[in-house]
Amino acid sequence: VMAEVKGMIAPRPRGENGFGYDPIFLLPQHNCTMAELKDEEKNRISHRGLALEAMARLLLDRMKRS
Repeated sequence: VMAEVKGMIAPRPRGENGFGYDPIFLLPQHNCTMAELKDEEKNRISHRGLALEAMARLLLDRMKRS
């Protein structure tokens, strides 16, 4: 399972949350960087969160067919 989040490089770091590239990973659709999001929102929209959600759906579907 793969997932991605589309974004841009911010002109300057913004935000205090997160780590690594979060302060410069700009999410135009949210008008903020990953580091400016609360953990709950970041986890919901991150590539890891999206992949985990897709994997859960896949596993549930396979369990229903078993």
